[in-house]
Amino acid sequence: MNFGFVLLSKPGHPKAEDVVRAFASFAPKEQRLRVRAGSTTDSSQKKILEFEVSSGETAFVVALPVPVPNGEAEKAVRFSVSAMGTGWKLPAHKAHLMVCLRSTVSSPVVASLSCFTSLVAAVAKASRAVGVYWSNAGATHDAEFFVAMAREPGLVPRLALWTGVSVAREPDGRLSLLSLGMRQLNLPDLLLLAPKSAGNDALATLFDLLAYAAELGRPLPEGDTVGRTADERLPVHYVPSPIDATNKVWRVELKGPRKNK
Repeated sequence: MNFGFVLLSKPGHPKAEDVVRAFASFAPKEQRLRVRAGSTTDSSQKKILEFEVSSGETAFVVALPVPVPNGEAEKAVRFSVSAMGTGWKLPAHKAHLMVCLRSTVSSPVVASLSCFTSLVAAVAKASRAVGVYWSNAGATHDAEFFVAMAREPGLVPRLALWTGVSVAREPDGRLSLLSLGMRQLNLPDLLLLAPKSAGNDALATLFDLLAYAAELGRPLPEGDTVGRTADERLPVHYVPSPIDATNKVWRVELKGPRKNK
């Protein structure tokens, strides 16, 4: 079961037919969303929309007339790529939609997360959201960023929605980037160390390496090598996570800028 939270400036819920129509602009052509036959709404303040996906998933959207509790969504903004270097802040939200997708047992994890992303993007578009809180990554994204990235082809744009990024400086001044949320793909997070001035190159490399691991479908072995070019050989080592020493992350150190041929 996947959960996400679409943040609203005022209580309300989208029309089911608008969600269905929007879903088609994010999902593959062969994947369709439909309103679940016989679905109803309850008599309380919570309105429930129920859907079925042609690939076998079931989904529902619950309208809650309150913000996400304890300021969780606001605290998670700093881990979103959409807030890095943009100064974006989450507008005040007074309500949210809880979006849930139940996948089939046989669904590959990347396919399941991709389907869920299409659903969340459809709900965000249909409800004029102000933000999307992806709780399994601990990241809150700008709603416009989320919708735009969900339309992009390939795995990297979706990884930017599925994962948060914690950025810090090492004592020697190097840049430290830690991914958050790769456990959703049954993979360890990545700790990337980069030169002081690496900036956007380090962020792009982080997501390229995460995509490589996701496509591989299993953790890279200790001592294996990765690189930004065919000739680069950067060793992979497993170390305790800097934010949770009980978890291991794979660590890669960049030695200099990307060399393009």
